[in-house]
Amino acid sequence: MQKQLTSLLLLLVLFCLCSSATTAQKSERKTRKPATPRIVCTVASVPKGMVVVGYKRNSACGGGNELLVKQPEDGDIICAESPVPPQISAASEAQGNLVGTCPTKAFLISGNGSGSGSARAESRADNDRIGRAFASRTSYVQVEGEGTVTRLLPGDTDGSRHQRFIIELASGQTLLLAHNIDVAPRIDGLAPGDRVRFKGEYIWNEKGGVIHWTHHDPQGRHVAGWIVHNGKTYR
Repeated sequence: MQKQLTSLLLLLVLFCLCSSATTAQKSERKTRKPATPRIVCTVASVPKGMVVVGYKRNSACGGGNELLVKQPEDGDIICAESPVPPQISAASEAQGNLVGTCPTKAFLISGNGSGSGSARAESRADNDRIGRAFASRTSYVQVEGEGTVTRLLPGDTDGSRHQRFIIELASGQTLLLAHNIDVAPRIDGLAPGDRVRFKGEYIWNEKGGVIHWTHHDPQGRHVAGWIVHNGKTYR
């Protein structure tokens, strides 16, 4: 009989201890506060690989301003004082409202991104960058892309001769390609419906934009461009 009473007492003690532990855990979960996002107050505190895209007022920072940071992508506008990760570069200076909340200058950036191993994904990324340049009315940006020829235009003979044609990107955006045939060979056999890839300099206009410098620079001062049609490169 005594052994049975002792066993019951031990079971009661164990039950009480387990109940206390469970209650303590529940209480801890209820009182534990969620982690607060890290506040970045200085350029030196920007996490590695991230860029500064703007500022906002925050009294928690000594200077009164918090830095807005993010992972960089092609076509982002970053503040002039932002760190620039090695895989990206400043393509052109932003103007007007594009400067946003940056205190001084801002720049549109370009880069090779993380890569996907897929030619189609790369082409889509290239075209997306052109779309962002069009949306932000940014000019003098080095771009690559791919599209379908929709219309052949008369050649431009005012000054340097240019072969001109319209292409449409997968997004529906149209571009005028002005290919200097005093520097590069004429594209033979070009016809509506043909696919072309290109590298050149983007200039904004309300119709979608113009791509020029689709050739080498004889003086070696400008980034070389090209057009690929039916497996042949014209530069």
